[in-house]
Amino acid sequence: MNVYLDYGRIQRMRTAHGLTQAELAERLNLPASAFSRMLSGHLPIDDADAQRLAEALACNVCLLNRPTSDLLHTRPWLRAYADAPKKTVEQYVADTLLALESFEDVRLKRLPERLPAFTGDLNDDYEIEEFAAEVREAADVPPGQAVPNATRAAERLGCLVLPMDNELGKHLGMSLFVDGVPVIRVSRPSAGGGVPGDRQRHTLSHELGHVTLHASCPPPETADQAKAIEKQAHRFAGAFLLPGDAFLADLDELGGRVTLATLARLKERWGVAVKAMVVRLQQLHRIDMDQARSLYKQISARGWNKDEPVEVGNERAIWLIKALLQRFPGDDPNAQAAERVGLHRSYFDDWSNWDPNADATVIQFRRKADSRGSRSGISRNATPL
Repeated sequence: MNVYLDYGRIQRMRTAHGLTQAELAERLNLPASAFSRMLSGHLPIDDADAQRLAEALACNVCLLNRPTSDLLHTRPWLRAYADAPKKTVEQYVADTLLALESFEDVRLKRLPERLPAFTGDLNDDYEIEEFAAEVREAADVPPGQAVPNATRAAERLGCLVLPMDNELGKHLGMSLFVDGVPVIRVSRPSAGGGVPGDRQRHTLSHELGHVTLHASCPPPETADQAKAIEKQAHRFAGAFLLPGDAFLADLDELGGRVTLATLARLKERWGVAVKAMVVRLQQLHRIDMDQARSLYKQISARGWNKDEPVEVGNERAIWLIKALLQRFPGDDPNAQAAERVGLHRSYFDDWSNWDPNADATVIQFRRKADSRGSRSGISRNATPL
């Protein structure tokens, strides 16, 4: 018996897996030309082929019958992600769209929107500094104090924060709007240590800068435009994590001299990398370029480029876990949600799991599945909402 499958749905699912059409055909042991004709409707798809395709994409056939939702989304603010593989960027965009669609399908309670809108001059550093203070206040961060948890602050502002299991070139994060929802993707720590907490916090704050400062701006088209918006997001991140007056007051309490020992002590309170504090002190005109260069050389000589003193713990988002528990009380809400949508539970595990070992478990299932796919955990009879 032949079945109908939605071409757009299959394209989004395979892109979310990081597969080209030819790679997916290879996993199904089909010639690429024949697979292309099947997807375009020129060759029939029988039950067996449809089941094999669903297994390769870790979903059920019912979901592949369903037209993709028409989600409006911006392009990510990348630098212009010149050093990020286009295929990986497209994978995370597709995965993000699939996540938002799935959360809507199972009717998760949405985050309240509290994200302030920037109406000032993006070329005015002072206005960005003032706006960062406004965002801190909206996120319930105590005035003049360190941000206790940057990820939770972003969630309180209405941002959906989802993990990534690998870097985008030199990037640890990306951000975009999906149907008006600000979404931030941040790399989770790896089993071998990976992303330190201070860098994760800065990345989150940098992407928060993009979704607040650049909400009405198109992604950069030129290198100069990309450089400008990156500088603005960096300025915002610095002011958000290290408000000038309070940060300098702490420095003065420690004697006022900018040394590596002093910066390490400041890191204990503020949770910001020593190198990032050097940048911030330049922004605040407390040190000049020559002193900054000297500090960078000292940082390099001590091996702090790769391993700074004072460990800062990694953060994790909590909205999705709480929303799933509220929507599906009882055992294993991820499995219940996945069954309702028609996905393997590994999708919801991936979106909610910030465990450093996640990249070696659930993520491997669906992103590195072999040509046979897997039947475990998929309810073939589940009916999407």
